[in-house]
Amino acid sequence: RPSVVAGTEGPGPSSGQPEWPRPAWPNPEWPATPATSPGWGSPPPPAPPPPAPPGNEEIGIGPNTRCYEHPDRLAGSICRSCNKPICADCMVQAPVGWHCHQCVRKNAKKSPVIRYRPGTGALPTLSQVPMTMGLIAICVALYIASTADYPNLLDDTAMQGLAVQNGQWYRVFTSIFFHLNILHIGLNMVSLLIIGRLVEPILGKWRYLALFLVSGLGGSLAVFLFTNPLEPTVGASGAIFGLFGAYFVLARRARADTSGIGVLIAINLFYSFVIPDISWQDHIGGLVTGIVLAAGFGLGRRGRGRGELVTDIAAVAGVCVVLGLLFLLPPGAVNLG
Repeated sequence: RPSVVAGTEGPGPSSGQPEWPRPAWPNPEWPATPATSPGWGSPPPPAPPPPAPPGNEEIGIGPNTRCYEHPDRLAGSICRSCNKPICADCMVQAPVGWHCHQCVRKNAKKSPVIRYRPGTGALPTLSQVPMTMGLIAICVALYIASTADYPNLLDDTAMQGLAVQNGQWYRVFTSIFFHLNILHIGLNMVSLLIIGRLVEPILGKWRYLALFLVSGLGGSLAVFLFTNPLEPTVGASGAIFGLFGAYFVLARRARADTSGIGVLIAINLFYSFVIPDISWQDHIGGLVTGIVLAAGFGLGRRGRGRGELVTDIAAVAGVCVVLGLLFLLPPGAVNLG
């Protein structure tokens, strides 16, 4: 029998046998037991979520949930902006979920208005260019009037240097809206429709109208200085060339491709010198005026804010003052006609 050592409880190892090591306490290989009471290193409980702001609580859709705008209709979705139930007629698709009509109108007032810019590829509709359509309608109506019941109307409104010097200053503007024949007005109105749809959405209504009239004034000045004072001239070509030049400036400012408008301007200038009975003076005068005025507009420049309107008015006034001073020269001062 194994011997028993006094003072021990239980059998001990026999003599000659190795004593087995006792395991460390606690065993590092045992899984840790989570503490059941706070104060033994347990993490604090998570904080409750903040309450939703009033009027924006999440509303679920039940089988009898009604639209908040049409109580007699069942709701089919929840507005992602105001979290109110809406029916199928009130659901407006958005990039994220559905929105109600009130939230769409509210967000539209806060969102900036993005107009057409050169190079975007999307042309506006005819209803978005009212000034262009109005100018075309005026030119067509005056052409019909000049060929129907008023045979002397064309002679009384054409640009003529000697008549302007004698005090008939209205001719510098009235000559813009009259044309000689159906081919003349047809080509000009098609050109105005094409370039007007590009320029008017960029500048806006009043800038576009000011650009058209001032460019036409620049064309009349070139006719006044560089042609025979007795030779009459009519047509909107000078104003249209001003729109060509303005689009070139705006496209350059927007870093868009200007090769197309550059080729168009070059072709029209070529025909102005080659084909007889075309006032190249009117074309060049309108083109230069449109380029200068568009360069003076503050539209699209960095740092422009509330002073942009003042800058544009100053540009229009400055160009008009310079043109008016040049009209003080005698007609045909540099007759190149």
